[in-house]
Amino acid sequence: MPSPIELTRNAVQHGRDKKRNNAIAAILCGAVPAVVLGLRYSSHSWSSWLIGLIVGLIWGNAFEYAYHRWLLHESRSSHAASHREHHVQIGTPEQAEYVALITSPVNIALLFLINGLPAVLIAFLVGLRQLPPGIFVGWAVYVITTEEVHWRIHMDEWLPPGLGFARAYHMSHHDRPNSRYNVFLPIFDCLFGNAGRGKSELPV
Repeated sequence: MPSPIELTRNAVQHGRDKKRNNAIAAILCGAVPAVVLGLRYSSHSWSSWLIGLIVGLIWGNAFEYAYHRWLLHESRSSHAASHREHHVQIGTPEQAEYVALITSPVNIALLFLINGLPAVLIAFLVGLRQLPPGIFVGWAVYVITTEEVHWRIHMDEWLPPGLGFARAYHMSHHDRPNSRYNVFLPIFDCLFGNAGRGKSELPV
């Protein structure tokens, strides 16, 4: 039987591999549509890319909130079951295996597809065809950053300046899972009144 040290080592390696593979998938899912749409429809102005990027980051924050709150905590899906395991494994030798918020590159691709089709459709309908390239880049940046910060919080690794609060903010979600669904940028937590500490309850 593996020792706790071996379990931890294996879990960390698997967790890092999962995080790396998800990051590669996010880069591809963001960059490929951004380039294709950019070549076809973009005005090639920095302002269009910048506005699209900001929209993508805000959209990413909204999706993270909705995904974490309603799919991972208030559904009976396989994603919710996997997330419950993440809560259960906190502090165990195998916790690194369950840190990823998005479980596989396939789910990263689905995330971009589910968000990308409406984003492109809305942009075309309202006459803003130049924004989707930046939006896709914003999503890629947001997904990679959120997964990386989430990993560093749980693995007690260094956090960039300005994110020192994120560890306590997110870990309080594990104490009271009905609050603080954004990992490190609580825009939609604040908008929906979930930035405070929720009721104490068992993890769900």
